[in-house]
Amino acid sequence: MGKKKGKKGKAARNAQAGQTGNDKEEEIYLKAPHSFVFHRGHVGRTIKDLVLDVRKIMEPYTASSLRVRKKNVMKDFLTIAGPLHVTHFIVFTKTDIATYMKLICIPRGPTLTFKINEFSLSKDTLSYQKHPDVDSTLFVNHAVLVTNIPSDSMENKLMNVTFKNLFPSINPNTVKLNNMRRTVLVNYDPESKSVDIRHYSMKVVPTGVSKAVKKLMRTKLPDLGHHQDIADLFLDKGLSDSEGEQDGPNNMVTVLQNVKDRGVTKNAVNAIRLKEIGPRLTLQLVKIEEGFEAGNILFHSLITKTPEELEALKLMRKSKEKEKLARKQKQEANIKKKLDAKEEHIKKSLEGMKKKKKLEGETEETEKVTNSDKESVADSDDDTHYYKEEVGEAPDPEMFTLSRKRKRSRSDGPTAKQPKHNTSSKATHKTKSTNNKQSKFSLKIQHNRREKKKGFRVQKTKKINKR
Repeated sequence: MGKKKGKKGKAARNAQAGQTGNDKEEEIYLKAPHSFVFHRGHVGRTIKDLVLDVRKIMEPYTASSLRVRKKNVMKDFLTIAGPLHVTHFIVFTKTDIATYMKLICIPRGPTLTFKINEFSLSKDTLSYQKHPDVDSTLFVNHAVLVTNIPSDSMENKLMNVTFKNLFPSINPNTVKLNNMRRTVLVNYDPESKSVDIRHYSMKVVPTGVSKAVKKLMRTKLPDLGHHQDIADLFLDKGLSDSEGEQDGPNNMVTVLQNVKDRGVTKNAVNAIRLKEIGPRLTLQLVKIEEGFEAGNILFHSLITKTPEELEALKLMRKSKEKEKLARKQKQEANIKKKLDAKEEHIKKSLEGMKKKKKLEGETEETEKVTNSDKESVADSDDDTHYYKEEVGEAPDPEMFTLSRKRKRSRSDGPTAKQPKHNTSSKATHKTKSTNNKQSKFSLKIQHNRREKKKGFRVQKTKKINKR
């Protein structure tokens, strides 16, 4: 019997579709909004701690270990934002009047500037809790955004959209409940027109169970040493629910998936517990700019301008942009001119170097020929003087010139083949014998000179009979 063909697994289906689990994760990661949270200027130690706490809110799609130096400018962050798929900047600044938080959508804006009325750090929030519940696994997945900002005005609508774009969107049909461990609450107060930001951890707990049973469902068993019977644990009146754990219709939900929390069953009514982990922020919207920190002011809560003033500002901004563009074009033209002049200078320098090398080569060849001529003339003079001392008479003028020519021809290269002369046999024989005598004598002189240099005694040559 053949093997029964079963249902394909998830990995097999993804492989057949040409997409693996890693590819899906990478695609989800690239599509999610990323952010940089940093400060500009001197802000103090407390604001720096607040920056670190806000990075915790934006985990895991933020640069949690981002280091900012004094020499860094906004253009540096904007340059590296593109390759890292960063979509938002959260910038904290401080002046003599107040502390501000800028929420910037990059690369083209808008820029929302908030005044921080009140804030509390995470360590301050957790210090007031009796049993703080902060686990590193809470920050593995992104937080769920809950907001109630109305869309009754242009500034509120833009603020609502900007906060929503800070966090990844959630599809209720495909989301996994085990990944939803945190929530960020953005509450808008219409009276004061302020925004309150709170950060909570979420936990699903079973309902209709006493506190004693919940203790049994925990990983650590309760201490039964002071009880005589197990029934005392359940019948003890001091084990009623505390006020912080009261359940009601506002936090009762039906769980449609399997959740890792203890005692939670699928398709059953359970309660959601929220525990604040901080930080707390109370913000006031000050202004909205059109571009990246420089553009038309779309909204300002403190300053109101007439249409004529707005038109004058618009014209002034356009003239500044034209001047900036003209300066940029002039700078580019100057840079191009300098580069062309540099290339022309390099070209001329290379040509001059080639000419110089050529002239130096010709000069060296001329010097070599001149030096060889001088050496040969000096050698011939020495040979003539030595011949006079030894023989007693002057040699023939052609005796040492032939040896000098032969020596130069050997140093310069192979000698060319000499043409044959149409002379009589006697004259040819006489010339050969004379040349042989002269060459033998010159070789003898050279040998004696070498022996004399080495310190040996030179034998005197015999006098040659007159021809």
